[in-house]
Parts: sequence; C-alpha cells; structure tokens
Amino acid sequence: MTGKEKIAPSPKLINPQLASPLFKRLPPEVRNIIFKFALTAYEDPTRKYERHAYYYRPGYTCARKIDIDLLLTCRLIYAETASLPASINEHLSWYYRGPPNAKRNGLPSDSSPGSSLRRRELRSIHIFAQLYWLELEQCFADFTQLWKISCPTHLKITIRHTDWWWWEDQAPLALDPKREDRPLGHIHSSPSDPFEPQSWGAQFRSIRGLQTLQLELETVKSKRPELDAIVARAPGWRFALGDDQILVLDESKTQRRGWVGQSPSWYDTDGSDSDSNIDSEEQDEEDEEEEELHVPESIGDPAPSAATLTEEQQLLQTDGEAVKSSTTAPSRPLSTDRQQLEATGVIFDDDDDASVKGLPKSKIATYYVVTMTWRAHSAHASLTL
Repeated sequence: MTGKEKIAPSPKLINPQLASPLFKRLPPEVRNIIFKFALTAYEDPTRKYERHAYYYRPGYTCARKIDIDLLLTCRLIYAETASLPASINEHLSWYYRGPPNAKRNGLPSDSSPGSSLRRRELRSIHIFAQLYWLELEQCFADFTQLWKISCPTHLKITIRHTDWWWWEDQAPLALDPKREDRPLGHIHSSPSDPFEPQSWGAQFRSIRGLQTLQLELETVKSKRPELDAIVARAPGWRFALGDDQILVLDESKTQRRGWVGQSPSWYDTDGSDSDSNIDSEEQDEEDEEEEELHVPESIGDPAPSAATLTEEQQLLQTDGEAVKSSTTAPSRPLSTDRQQLEATGVIFDDDDDASVKGLPKSKIATYYVVTMTWRAHSAHASLTL
C-alpha cells in the first residue's frame, strides 16, 4: 500500500479514548451498529427532485446525503469508520439523464489517489443506464474493466421507461444481452445460443467477486406485454464471470411493482417541464376552463398557440389504445390502470398517488417495473432451472 492509499492513521498515533463510555463500555460490535446507522445514506428533504424529472421515481425523490461529520470526531472513530460510507451504501452512476450535478460515473477513477483501495471497499453499485450506453460503443465493457481484480458483491442495472430505444415513438421494447448489435423486438436469441463476443452480456467475464446481479426494467402500463415477453426469456441468460462463477436467474426473487408519476410525454430534453410551476388544483381548473393545453416548449421556439396544439396533439397510450389528451377527450381514470395491475399481483406503495396530486390526468402515467435477480454459482456445479 502506498502513502497515498493509506486512509487510516497509524494505530500508534491513536488515543484509545478510555475515558469515553462509547469505547470503554460498548463492545466493538455494538459500536459498529451505531456507526453504520449514523453513516447510512438518506434522502435529503431539503434537496427534493422535481416530480417531472427523468430521474424522479420511488426511492429517488430527493438527493441522497451521507453525514460524514462523525469521521472528524477523533482519530479512533475515523479508524473504525473510514471504510463504512463506501461499504454500506449503494453507489449510484447515471448514464444518462441523472440529477443535477450527479456524476455519470460515481466511482473512483484510476487517476485519483487511493482509487484501487476505495473501489475494493464498494459493496453495492446501482447503474441507471440508457440502452445505447449498455449495448453500443463498448461503454459497459469499459465499466467491467474496473473489476478485473475485485468487484462489489452486488450490481443493479435499471432501465427506465425513457431509457429504451425510441421510447418517444412507442417503439417495441427489445433487450438481448447475447447479441452484439441492437436487438429488434421480433428477433431474439434462444437459450441455447452463446453470447456473442462483443455483446454486453459477454462483458461480465471481466468481473470477479460479483455475487448478485439485479436487472430492473420499467415501462408504461400499456407496454406490459412487451416487457413480460422479455422477462420470459431471461432464464436463458446465464452470465459467465471471470472467477469461474456463473450468474443464474433466481426466478423466486422476481418482483413486479408499479408506481404512478408524471407522463414522460410532457418531458423536455433536460428532464424539466415548462408547466412545472402549476401545482395546485385551482390552477388546473382555470386551465380547463380556458381550454388551454400546456406542453414543453423547444428551446428558442415561441410558445405554440392553443389552436395549433389542438391540431397536433399527440396520442397517448392507455391500455394499448390511443386516446386524445384531456382537451378533447377525458383520459381513463388513474385508478383503473393501477387496479388492473394490482389485480395481477403488482405491488404499489400506499402513498404513491401523492406525487401526482394536482396534475391533470393527461399528465399522469402508470408505470410497470420488473426486478430480476441473478446469483453466482460455480461454473462446474450442476444447475437445474
């Protein structure tokens, strides 16, 4: 270990703090529980995300914060806790459309002091990735090269509704980790097909030490059949690792959830909404009385007139049927989509609807999310699905 990589002070220079009840009376196991609780990341309510942003979603409604002042208390506490912020928290990387000031790669770079040490301390990484980052230009391959020696034990990859290819045009959903080129909805690999050398699924062979992989896929409710078709093929995806291990889908851990949020049809290119200042029910009622439709404006373009919007309204998808926005025809009640999903076992949070309070129905979407989990097994073990 070089001098730059040494992050903890030498034990010879540390005061044992025998006068402190924290160290004199509490055993290390109890102190560790307290320290972990104090250094766990939490959502900072003073830094809330806009509800119309691409990155707003359940569990990610505010910027996260870790209170590290504890590490500055004394050298002994620093020695016992220095690795905890990295080892106990989920580390986020956004590729792309992440929160303001969020790093695309939230991981220590090779050029930063102590980078190899800090990467070894990471246990859980969560990537929000657009499909072109995952499938094209070897971006995921570059990411896996960081973990040739050691890897976090858990990796989660989330594909949001707005991360699929051509989601704006309602293009069919397609995902195939075995193919080198971008897959099409009607062409996909079979369980017996090998991983093509440059496919993103083949890049796991550079990773060592990974124990679990989660793939979280999200779409709108009307495209659930397309997503379910992809999930049905997932048992045939077995990812070989670089340490003689293989990732196998644990179908008993597959979860199906739903949530209600703002419709992506109203986003603009930076994840904001030109109508974001309208939050109250009173303002929405005034808008309906004036028969005006507010949509995001292109940068530099004048605001479109209500007459122009009436002629050029986009069709919104509800239950696979195109319906016009609320200025010409009422949308299907929000509760209908949610009730239909809940009837099939999809779980919603009780307070889910709070994030869309005050929005007209034309701006509300019901999202369907499937999370699948792969677990590492010996490549030589006899595995039966």
